[in-house]
Amino acid sequence: MVRPGLVARVIVAIALIASGVIYAQQVPPNQLLVFISATDANGAPLTDLKPEEVAMTENGVAGKVASLDRYNLPIKLTIAVDNGQESTTALAAMRTGLTGMVEALPADVEVTLITMAPQPSMFVKPTTDRAQLTRGISRFGVESSEAPRFSDMLVEYAERLDKDFKDKKLTYFPMLVIVSTSAPENSSVQRDTIEKGMKTLLSRGARISVAMVSTKPTDAESVANLKTGRQALIATPLVNATKGKFETMVAFSRLSTLLPEWGKEIAASHTKQTNQYRVVIDRPGGATGQLNNPGLRITRPGANGTVSPDGRFLQ
Repeated sequence: MVRPGLVARVIVAIALIASGVIYAQQVPPNQLLVFISATDANGAPLTDLKPEEVAMTENGVAGKVASLDRYNLPIKLTIAVDNGQESTTALAAMRTGLTGMVEALPADVEVTLITMAPQPSMFVKPTTDRAQLTRGISRFGVESSEAPRFSDMLVEYAERLDKDFKDKKLTYFPMLVIVSTSAPENSSVQRDTIEKGMKTLLSRGARISVAMVSTKPTDAESVANLKTGRQALIATPLVNATKGKFETMVAFSRLSTLLPEWGKEIAASHTKQTNQYRVVIDRPGGATGQLNNPGLRITRPGANGTVSPDGRFLQ
């Protein structure tokens, strides 16, 4: 079980690590690197943007596009579900919400489903097969005598992510959505291992979002754990550091609508990230240092664009 003081030390570690995210690409100081996702007048992704259609200015002076290339950063989504002993009453809402989330995603988004009890388990391996995913969502069971292993799951996910980075240079945007109860967890991992896992999640650019529900709305401790329980205390700084979402709820029926909403947001991000351009711009006059009064626009009539510094478009 959890040792006293462990959560507080992990929170401090997350706060210290958060400033060290390694994700942005580098260019010489006299150049500007941006990622642009553009749509035409009808809102469809713009797939034929030309360098001369990107106008950048600094202090009113025009820069010059040095290169413009298509850039693809698809989202790979992992869903982790608390199927521990207190999840029974919320199970139907979980299944409805998760099914709606998966249905909202574009067909090419790869999804993995993990259960957290009695230990983290890959219930559905990475796939784009929606029928396989919906079957998995409808079939995972509740471990009626087991507590979830929230921390163990985070560590195992981080280890898989690190292996992917070393093997494939992480050519995708990793996103983890956790659907958890506020029930006390069990954990077999040590403090140093948890801290290492948190560092990996941050340095590899993962985004962590958590939907946490109390399955005992009349139980004061269960409701309080939404903010002061171990999972909440670990999740809060991690979600903030990775620019994710953290929503707590006493009425677990909210899962039925919340998760599809998140699915639509993930879909919008994925569409932008798989239809974007990596643009390198020579700053006017060879300027370096801080940008001064920059401007950036697409000159094609009717076109609209969104800019990102790292190729990620978070909703």
